[in-house]
Amino acid sequence: MQTTMDLDLNIEENHQTSPIARLFQLGREQSYLTYDDVLRFVPEPEKDLDQLDRIFAALISAGIPFGDDIDHLEGTEEEIIKEMEIEEG
Repeated sequence: MQTTMDLDLNIEENHQTSPIARLFQLGREQSYLTYDDVLRFVPEPEKDLDQLDRIFAALISAGIPFGDDIDHLEGTEEEIIKEMEIEEG
């Protein structure tokens, strides 16, 4: 069980972590990233296209796949539809 002190330390650590590091952490946790995930951490990509290119290159190097949501769903079409219905309902 986490104490309030542990929770405070976790919050502080998250604030010290760069947005790009948090993006990679999310990618490792999910085993993939969507373009929407990337845009949450880089909300104005048109302002620094070089940074965006470096991020995608680093994701490739780290072996973290990225793409549209549907690209990362696994299983048969029937399983995918069932999973989507559960999430919506």
